[in-house]
Amino acid sequence: MSEQLVNKKADVLVGIATPAAQALANATSTTPIVLGAVTDPVAAGLVRDMKTPGKNITGVSDQPPVASEIKLGKELMPHAKTVGMLYSSTEDNSKSQVDTAAKAATQLGLKVKKFAVPSSNEIAQTVQVMSSQVDFIYIPLDNTIANAMPTVTEEANKQKKPVITSVDTMVTQGGLATIGVNQYQLGIQTGKMAANILKGKSKPATTPVYTFTTGDTIINKDQVQRLGINVPEKLMKNAKIVTTDAGKNK
Repeated sequence: MSEQLVNKKADVLVGIATPAAQALANATSTTPIVLGAVTDPVAAGLVRDMKTPGKNITGVSDQPPVASEIKLGKELMPHAKTVGMLYSSTEDNSKSQVDTAAKAATQLGLKVKKFAVPSSNEIAQTVQVMSSQVDFIYIPLDNTIANAMPTVTEEANKQKKPVITSVDTMVTQGGLATIGVNQYQLGIQTGKMAANILKGKSKPATTPVYTFTTGDTIINKDQVQRLGINVPEKLMKNAKIVTTDAGKNK
């Protein structure tokens, strides 16, 4: 499909998610490519760096606003002193997010404990161990942990440890809350970048990859009740409220 699009002499190509973007990049090194929802374009080998991509590729990253998510955790658990960060040791993208999250947590006066798991088989035991050492758990955008989210919440709930996630689906699976990238706005930004290239207003090589610093606050009301969390009224009023069972917006 990528080769077909290139052969049709498109002026700009759009690759949604990493596999599609990589396929387009392999098909052409000259036609401008706009990334849509690629979490880590650098690690994916698509751009040289986020500020100056350097080739025929730029676009929009769906990397979550990590610092804002840690701040949300502190707002919901104001007395928390230690945050545990659970991630897969095999996912480079997760490691970079955890480093960013750890820095943000330290700035908020939180002590950070990192727990890396080599495979999904170690998740249940790791959550059991970390739950006795931390006040709440933070999970980055991590495929391994996401696939085992029911296990994470089951073990965390046993010791009443809140879980702050990076994805809205993980909140409906039992996480307490997140600040998720608005997918609609992501699409709009991708379109704008493609339009600017078409109009000759920008060039991929010198156009920074766009990342979001804000997003939608999503809170699981079932977990709020289960864990006895006192959510500030202003935060609750502006949040999207979901439940664990139905996972539907209120």
